[in-house]
Amino acid sequence: KGCMTEIDFVVAGVFTAIAGKYYSSWRVAPTTTPEGDGDVAATAVQQGKQDGDGFWSRVPTNAFQPYHLDGKTRPTVAERFGALLAPIPTLFRAGVIASAIGYGMTSLLISLRTLLLPEYISPTVNVNIVHACVYTGAFMSFVSNIRYQLLQGIIEPHIVDRLFRQWPPLQAAATFGVRFANGLLGSMIAIAGMKYFGLQKLK
Repeated sequence: KGCMTEIDFVVAGVFTAIAGKYYSSWRVAPTTTPEGDGDVAATAVQQGKQDGDGFWSRVPTNAFQPYHLDGKTRPTVAERFGALLAPIPTLFRAGVIASAIGYGMTSLLISLRTLLLPEYISPTVNVNIVHACVYTGAFMSFVSNIRYQLLQGIIEPHIVDRLFRQWPPLQAAATFGVRFANGLLGSMIAIAGMKYFGLQKLK
């Protein structure tokens, strides 16, 4: 009953998650393994940075990775802090776009529902799309950023991979489990924040 009462919020959240989830998850904080071997995407990002000059060219792709791509040099504390700051502009933009798509599409569906079912009275207050975009951008910049940095920099390589490396099926299952739990945690925090700031209200 509670889910159906807030169905407009649920639909908007699903659309927004589809638009922004994988962008923040796999494009923002790739990391190298403790042995210094990274995947192709992480290698490309890191090499692109190292080809440049200055501090930001030395910032690792993940704040918690043990080494740069040479497998020998450890990032400094400043460089690790920079790795937390570097994705913020991109994540904020991604959050704004994802929220605009999610809540924009939901707004269109609500308008269509009102046209087809004029007698239906929604129990929810319409969400301010601009405020939702700013909130989602800020949420992804900080909360999602830190969650995925921890997930891909510590939990997966140092806990899941080390514990289950000898059993690939268990490793895959554990990886799926922690990613699912991380996504669920993120959704819970996001919804709580929306309600706290008055962006989701019932009539």
